[in-house]
Amino acid sequence: MDYQRNSKGWLTLLEHYWIYGLLFVVVLVSVVMRGFTRLTAGAWTCLFYFTLALAAGGAVLLFYSKIPFYRQRRFFTFSAGALPESRRVFYRWGCRCILVGILLLLTLILLRP
Repeated sequence: MDYQRNSKGWLTLLEHYWIYGLLFVVVLVSVVMRGFTRLTAGAWTCLFYFTLALAAGGAVLLFYSKIPFYRQRRFFTFSAGALPESRRVFYRWGCRCILVGILLLLTLILLRP
């Protein structure tokens, strides 16, 4: 008997159930946008400063992860591939924090009271 799998795993799952993922994203975005539109001026300001701090923290993590490159005078390097293994985590979290901070700041600026 042949027990070879014909399934392609995640690809098969996404082919059949992608609409549920899209529906989840649409509902999540609508809930978040409704929450942002109901912000008062004080809450908006606090959230604005929090997102600025989040983006600044991400920049600090990014800077810390690239210190070995700065010591070698290599200032324009991208990706975590050339970083030492111990610093890659800081690089990835720094990029994530910066990305989330930028997205939140753009959302807040577009929906300011």
